[in-house]
Amino acid sequence: MSRKSEPYDHFLWNLSKIFKLRFWFLASKLNARLLSQIYLLCASFFSIMTLGIAIQFCSINLIFPSLGPTIFMQFYAPSSPMSSPQNTVCGHLIGCIIGVLTFFLIKILGLLPGSTSFENILMLGLAVGLCGLVMAATDLLHPPAASTTLLIGFGYLGSIENVLVFMATVLFITYQSWFFHRLSGIKYPLWSPFEKVAGPIIHTKLGKLDLNKKKEQLSIEEMAQRLAARQRLDH
Repeated sequence: MSRKSEPYDHFLWNLSKIFKLRFWFLASKLNARLLSQIYLLCASFFSIMTLGIAIQFCSINLIFPSLGPTIFMQFYAPSSPMSSPQNTVCGHLIGCIIGVLTFFLIKILGLLPGSTSFENILMLGLAVGLCGLVMAATDLLHPPAASTTLLIGFGYLGSIENVLVFMATVLFITYQSWFFHRLSGIKYPLWSPFEKVAGPIIHTKLGKLDLNKKKEQLSIEEMAQRLAARQRLDH
């Protein structure tokens, strides 16, 4: 732990030591892969149970389908930039905005939200594509947000109030994840990811493309390999 850590970090760290919940300590006693799977199981269970308990007090639905993959990402790959609070919250916000716009555009055009007409499917396809484009362009990648766009655009939430409740729930489960990770001694950012999201690597028939590079520079060997591959494809 760094000397510059916040007071709550020291409190959670000492609390985890008392109950022997530190991930590193448990990994020295158990198989690390098995421990990771048990942690995913328990933390996901408690996340959903917490929402279920909250529902009993506020009588408002707080469990939404697209939260499932978000919870999975946050506990399976907490160090991934896509699982960070910034990407999670902003990604779902992008999904909400595009979903709401799609929902109202469908209604303005006189279409029935939730139907599987060709016009609706066309609108939803464009919405998911636009959601992916905006997330990729802004480096706010969080894959479950694409399902949020579908959820809202298809009319499952039904009102702006439910969309606001959804975003509040995203904030809640994100910082509940932050609490679990800090309690377990797992580094998890308060907001921004520790590193930027790297661009994907795409394997093509003519070679490998690293989209993280602004301009691809090929070695002589790579050029020769692609030329040879192109000749094989032409035949």
